[in-house]
Amino acid sequence: MNPSELIETFKREFERRKFVDGLLLAFIRFFRELGVLNAGYADLAALLMKYPQQNTTAQGKTANTLIVLREVEGVTHPLSIRPFYNQAEQFFRAECKRFDYPNCAPHATQVWRDYRDWMDALLGFTDAEVRELEQAVIDFVLDKLPSHEFDPQGLEPLERRFTRLLQGFDLKSRKGEPQGAVFQGLIYACVRADAPHLHLDVSKVGAGSKRLQRVGDIDGWEGERLVLSVEVKQFDLVRDDVSLLAAFNNEVVRRKAMGIIAALSFSDEARVDLEGMGLKTLDLEDTVKLVDLWDPLKQRAAVGAFTYYIHHIEKNKSLIDRLAEFFSSISGPPKG
Repeated sequence: MNPSELIETFKREFERRKFVDGLLLAFIRFFRELGVLNAGYADLAALLMKYPQQNTTAQGKTANTLIVLREVEGVTHPLSIRPFYNQAEQFFRAECKRFDYPNCAPHATQVWRDYRDWMDALLGFTDAEVRELEQAVIDFVLDKLPSHEFDPQGLEPLERRFTRLLQGFDLKSRKGEPQGAVFQGLIYACVRADAPHLHLDVSKVGAGSKRLQRVGDIDGWEGERLVLSVEVKQFDLVRDDVSLLAAFNNEVVRRKAMGIIAALSFSDEARVDLEGMGLKTLDLEDTVKLVDLWDPLKQRAAVGAFTYYIHHIEKNKSLIDRLAEFFSSISGPPKG
């Protein structure tokens, strides 16, 4: 069997057993490691006279794969075709992303006896013929099996739109817009995206939490139990403002809920006092840092929540129009 005949035989066999390419490459590299290619061995039987076959594994079990014994610096060592097959499988599956290549090293290497004629032929080929054959096998498999290589060119970029909204949308109310609506909407959207397991109760800004029998401006419920409540203050909160939050604090403590105070900023003293009461503080800078850790899909959910708040809670036409203009300025309406 000459090299051309072997490659044609291999191609036909590949249709039946996709792993034979790895096995053929393993034979080549096994012989190359032994240094026996074109070295005068008539066939595999002659080779095994020089390198005796080992019929048991290191664990004492019957060896299904081809293992021979060779002497290196006076010490006898076993050499198996298995590591060479593993290298070929790793090359096709991991490096070349041909995931249709079978993951079956134990089965592939135990049928080596079916291809003794290939091994007989390989032993008589020149080094150049073997290298040409080796490359032909690789090229054939890469052509036959589709690549599963990830192509980033096919992906559209996912925008971090809520970060852009926090940093770019003007919090100051325009003519006809309710004071504080934008900030409350942003905090509502942040909580909605961060705690989708909770049912949020929120009304338009200035509606009055007590009158509506809510604890804070935004209440998060699990069934009948209050889990968290947020009091939203669109101003820079200082120590003198802390006393105004005593009733809110008492109620969240009584209900064993998490209480959060959201403000544009906090003085150091106010933050210390509030946190000493057991309340969490969240200012605009904190919110931006938190959101910046979110993946783009979570940010998309927050944008959807803010849009919902503006359209269906506040229902303010001036604010709706301004939000649409903002989204248009950053490349189209909100997605998702």
